[in-house]
Amino acid sequence: MGMARYGHEFLEAAFVVYERAARLNPGMAMPPVPALYLLGHGLELTFKAFLLTKGITHEHLRRKLGHDLEKAFNLSKANDLGTLLQWHVLEESVLTSLNALYSSKELEYIVTGTKYIPHYPWLQNFSIKLFDAVATPIGFRERLASWSLDVAPF
Repeated sequence: MGMARYGHEFLEAAFVVYERAARLNPGMAMPPVPALYLLGHGLELTFKAFLLTKGITHEHLRRKLGHDLEKAFNLSKANDLGTLLQWHVLEESVLTSLNALYSSKELEYIVTGTKYIPHYPWLQNFSIKLFDAVATPIGFRERLASWSLDVAPF
């Protein structure tokens, strides 16, 4: 349950950072890097909290998955995440794009050059959908649905 709580707190912190930046700069072209990092870490913790309920060990999570969101998502899918949550291929695509930055630590350390920045509102809404779907089987009571962003459907 502790990992779910941390996931919830990191996601909520990402949402606060993004909301403040959007309020101060309504036409911002790119979300704040801290929001992307916090969201990535919140997703990582959420996937891992789910996987712990499926009997995956802390050791496996640390050594085999590390900080790779795609590996965590794929292992979650293999452990019946689809019975709790349905997702769109574009949500997988933005998760893949975030993972390229998150798992390589490019959100923590400056790497020069062109980067593809995923569409933040889709990431936020996917993270909300994921967290709220896995919270019940984990036994975590708080939900994030109130943070959903209005975005065009896929």
